[in-house]
Amino acid sequence: MGQELMTPAQIADICEGRDKAITLWLNLYDTYHSTRDEAARLTVGGALSLSCGRDWTEDTLTRAFIQSQPIERRDKETGSRETIEARDNFARVLTETMDRRCWTALMEQLGFDQLLDQQARKEFHDGLRDAPVPFTPDNCTATFGHIWTNRRDLYLRGIANVFAKLDRRFRSHNGFKIGARLIIEGAINTWGSWERYERRDTLRDVERVFLELDGKPPVAEAASIASLVGQAARDRASLPTVLQGDYFRVRIFKNGNLHIWFERDDMLQSVNLLLAEYYGEAIGDSYDTTEAETAPAYHVTPAKNFGAFMTSPEIAAQVIEHARIGQGQRVLEPSAGKAALATAARDAGADVTCVELQPGFAHELRVVHGFADAIEGDFLALDPQHFTPFDAVIMNPPFDRGRDCDHVRHALAFLKPGGVLVAIMSARAEYGEDQRHKALHRMIEGCSAIYFHGRKWIDLPLGSFAHAGTNVNTVLLAIRKPG
Repeated sequence: MGQELMTPAQIADICEGRDKAITLWLNLYDTYHSTRDEAARLTVGGALSLSCGRDWTEDTLTRAFIQSQPIERRDKETGSRETIEARDNFARVLTETMDRRCWTALMEQLGFDQLLDQQARKEFHDGLRDAPVPFTPDNCTATFGHIWTNRRDLYLRGIANVFAKLDRRFRSHNGFKIGARLIIEGAINTWGSWERYERRDTLRDVERVFLELDGKPPVAEAASIASLVGQAARDRASLPTVLQGDYFRVRIFKNGNLHIWFERDDMLQSVNLLLAEYYGEAIGDSYDTTEAETAPAYHVTPAKNFGAFMTSPEIAAQVIEHARIGQGQRVLEPSAGKAALATAARDAGADVTCVELQPGFAHELRVVHGFADAIEGDFLALDPQHFTPFDAVIMNPPFDRGRDCDHVRHALAFLKPGGVLVAIMSARAEYGEDQRHKALHRMIEGCSAIYFHGRKWIDLPLGSFAHAGTNVNTVLLAIRKPG
């Protein structure tokens, strides 16, 4: 995963070389223009101009180099225009071009480009496009030091993102069960080609992960599982057909769907361990399903660490928006914690009833956040018959061992007919197949989406709870109780 990080002295030498190169180019600029002016004075042919290349950055540099008159430049942020001397403009373009080259080259030399996933690499190169950060010792130390310090997390995130993009079910970890089948819908079009190249590339990335874990180098494009799938799909008369690879067994259907089985349990187990390391088990998202089958309908013990992973203001705003919280509504927040959801609902004009199990948080709800009637106790122990039905329930319940399913099922009983429920849940909740999740799914089938023709399950952004110490994927369940 890359070489050892360079010493400060080595980075300083590289940056010093960059500075000297810029000085030499500026000297060349001065020499070129004085020479061109002298040549133009000596001939009736006038001044000669150099041609430009095809590469965008080289073309920009060449144009700035041969420019001798002041230019007008527009500030992208303010829209104002300013006149810049030609030499100053060349110095700016030269410095930016040199910095792009230096950042890219050093990233590759250190092998750090292999540490970054597709998303991080895109962000890095996008940052170089317009106005790259100056290539200085301090900036190099900060940037590459951050990558080196977090290299394990970046490596794990890259693997997690590869699988998460392949199919939504991978977000829930259910796709990583031994012998699990993966379905990619609409992967192949009616002509037998890949419908979208990103699906092919993602399948290639998955294969690269398995090859790396198996200690083997990447295979050529022509020999990849994605290429073999494409070749087989073009023979429409032979479909459906099955391809057998070292790590996958793929069945290709005429409707363009792919069914993929993992063939190496040891490799799958290795991926599982890496994913568990990345996502963490702090909220019990990977519990043994055999335990869940025999567990009681509702867990009678609190979640591990009370399942306290607090909602960010950004996610709270999404919950309020999807729940359509408005003036005068009666809203229940069953696991109020530090009042992120409750406060957002109150700010929207709702009358909020809070429930909180932990005495310290319950005290803060009453004294600090102003919810004087906050109920201290276990929400699952509350009887909905003792409450006037609510217009809405908004919640971020504990996820540990499927407890989010239990809390959501119980919360529905507190709603009036036609009331809405928006719950932050583990992504596992959408696809879990044990007794607890099946009971949740049966309940959801009897409800409608809040929006007409809308979705009941809404993906939250990756890392929505990274601030709380977990990378587990999350979703919103947004449903309306039958009227």
